[in-house]
Amino acid sequence: MKNIRSHALKIANASILTLLCANAWGQNTLPSGAKPTGMTITNASKSQVFANIVLGQPPVTPPTGCSSLGKQIVSLTDPNLVFVSSVRGKKVVIKLVAGVTDKGSYRMAAGETITYRPKTVSCGTSGNLNCSAAVTVNYFFTSTDTGFSNNNGCSNSGFPNASNLAEVSINFGINGSVGASCANADDTDISAVNGVNAILKITTHGTGWPAPTRIAQNSLLGQNANLPGVFGWAATNCAGNSANAGYPNPSASCAAPKNAPRVPVGKNATCKTPKGLNYAPIAGPSGILYCDERSDTGTCNNQRDAYTTGGNVQIVYVKQAYPSP
Repeated sequence: MKNIRSHALKIANASILTLLCANAWGQNTLPSGAKPTGMTITNASKSQVFANIVLGQPPVTPPTGCSSLGKQIVSLTDPNLVFVSSVRGKKVVIKLVAGVTDKGSYRMAAGETITYRPKTVSCGTSGNLNCSAAVTVNYFFTSTDTGFSNNNGCSNSGFPNASNLAEVSINFGINGSVGASCANADDTDISAVNGVNAILKITTHGTGWPAPTRIAQNSLLGQNANLPGVFGWAATNCAGNSANAGYPNPSASCAAPKNAPRVPVGKNATCKTPKGLNYAPIAGPSGILYCDERSDTGTCNNQRDAYTTGGNVQIVYVKQAYPSP
């Protein structure tokens, strides 16, 4: 599966002073009386839907100033990653993609919610410090169980548009990592960078979340610029001159979504942000000119205060964005 990436998750690094104040051992641990951040996924539609999950993977080598990446969930078979269904008697079993353990799908009934309750585990030997494993999840939702076999991040015959993602990183500030440059904050966003196939909503509960991006919900293609907590189509950097740097489509091998916004017809037509700022269009392989969904301000990312945990991140599948083909 191509182009499924946590391109929008930008987790801040605390200063050495902040880190040492948070913990005398220089280790990201759970403060006394505090709780890890939980997560729920809800199918708010009246039909079943397949929740497809891709787990983020840590870097092969820790960044400079981070001697240990701590405990991270990188496999769907990890015993620390357990979901409980709101449907009585139903066990949440994620169907793995053949040959890997970081990708899988789960069939959600209409109205069903599955809840991830993070476990507290021991980390280190200094005072038997408590931690909770960090996890990065990328969720996309499809009406049939073909999310991985018939979706490569580009438009194709199976979808009217490439899939958008609900991206969530939680509990990095309490996973036992060591060093000032280690990730240390919860973070969420909705990414429509590859396209849109569903209407998704993310709501964050608890302290330390920025008020403007606490609730995020994407819209149809062409309508995502300036939406809080949402990265628009092709706008990998959200706003400014480099907003579409590294966009995955359109290209010779990756078609633009069928409903990708095009340059308005007219003499000297150009792209405009919602506030009227002009910017250059994207030229597709066939010569069609497109407008990336560029925001005026960088409010696409929802990042919590460092070392602040607890509460819940709620991902909601609202409905399919476009009719099934």
